[in-house]
Amino acid sequence: MRTWRAPLVPATAFGLLLGAVACTGDPPPEPPEESPRPIPTAYSGEAPPGLAGDPVRFLHGPEAGGPDIVDDPMGVRIQGLGDAFLISSNSEERHLLQDAASGEALWEGDRHVGRFTSDGDGTAVFELSEGSAHTVVDDTGEEVWSGSDPREVYVNGWVVRRPEGWSADEPHGEFTVSDPGGGTAWSYAFDRPEPQEEPEEGEESEESEEADAEADPDPDRMGAPVGARGDVVLLDDGAGLLQARDAGADGELLWSTTGDDLGVAGDGAVSRPQPRPVGFYELPLGEEERDEEQEEAESGDGGTASPSPAEESLRKTVLVRWGLPEDPSTLSLHDLRSGEVLWSLAEPGANPGDAFAAALVPGTVHDAATHTLLLPQGSGTTPMIAVDLVAGEIRWRFDDDTERAISPSFALDGYVYGDSRGVDGDSQVVLEAGTKDVVSDDPAGYVEARTADGHAMVVQDRQRFVFAPENPPTPAPTSTPSPSG
Repeated sequence: MRTWRAPLVPATAFGLLLGAVACTGDPPPEPPEESPRPIPTAYSGEAPPGLAGDPVRFLHGPEAGGPDIVDDPMGVRIQGLGDAFLISSNSEERHLLQDAASGEALWEGDRHVGRFTSDGDGTAVFELSEGSAHTVVDDTGEEVWSGSDPREVYVNGWVVRRPEGWSADEPHGEFTVSDPGGGTAWSYAFDRPEPQEEPEEGEESEESEEADAEADPDPDRMGAPVGARGDVVLLDDGAGLLQARDAGADGELLWSTTGDDLGVAGDGAVSRPQPRPVGFYELPLGEEERDEEQEEAESGDGGTASPSPAEESLRKTVLVRWGLPEDPSTLSLHDLRSGEVLWSLAEPGANPGDAFAAALVPGTVHDAATHTLLLPQGSGTTPMIAVDLVAGEIRWRFDDDTERAISPSFALDGYVYGDSRGVDGDSQVVLEAGTKDVVSDDPAGYVEARTADGHAMVVQDRQRFVFAPENPPTPAPTSTPSPSG
């Protein structure tokens, strides 16, 4: 039972002291200074879901031996970048890239971090900017590309030189696609569409329908680069056509599609939606494809061993969102090189896209362990859906007010971490990525950031702890050299 007896003793003593001071007229004595409580160095409680039991190190305090930047008087902000942590000062333009596993400083700088993106194989990189100068740095601290031409932009491993005065309103002209080392891979002209002749007054239906059919998007007009993975560069023509070209083969056309193609938007499409790449994903093959691959392998040398899970064949794909201003958008998953539509799915909300957006859809959270992608919705009955990237189905969505108050931040080995806004303040909640089941709504520490290899920065009681992943990623298999004869 709660009791108020204990606090009355010091309160009464304090009242007597005030009475004595009032009688004597002397000023009250200064309260004794409390000695500062030392910064804790031990983590208390269970590790957050997906992380190993004990932290590998901590960042703050004289015993930490951490970088000076973490002692910034205004504090620091930390985010995962590939397999590293990017630590940024809150009081000045100062940044440090730290290896998550070892704590080694990989890079330091004092230029503005303009944006975060990825290179050609999907590795996270960040771009520094100062005036017209731009430098791209990867998660090992190595400089990937540097340039000062305002017409140049880094697009997922390629450097694209746009026409003079380029804008989304004036997108046409000469483009050059180069590798970061400076070698030109491919140059082309993005042509303006030829104006359509208006039918003479009195000419009707049949000729008009033929004119509409002839007005279909033309891949030969090319487009502006909006994304890339490896040698495959995606072009947007601003009129609803998305095409993939091989930059390593002088821009050879691999495939093209529009949102009103059958199999993407279906028979109900009445106008051409605008494409926007959501992301690039490596996904396991279906059962039929695995069987075909196994048969092809066995037909070669009389049989081969079945691949281990780590060696399982993965298909490189690109997910595209097709948006209209008011109608629900459509998702389509394509094989990256062939363009084959693996599945299409109607979203519950309208998510209109911007032409020539050279950035992937923001706000997504991808859990590679369950192949689940969380996609924010611009309107409709739910602010967030979780899509099974393999099956092309909606696993779950946020429904009630409690779920709508959750803002997913990142995924970690089958779990989704997010901040939940409530009347009593914000808290962190952990969900199972595949089911939306709540795993924890009051973890012992707040997970501030996580890296691609599963390390995490956890905040508890004025201290930051680094945890290793509970299930470290399996290293890629290496072939054993055969003995020479």
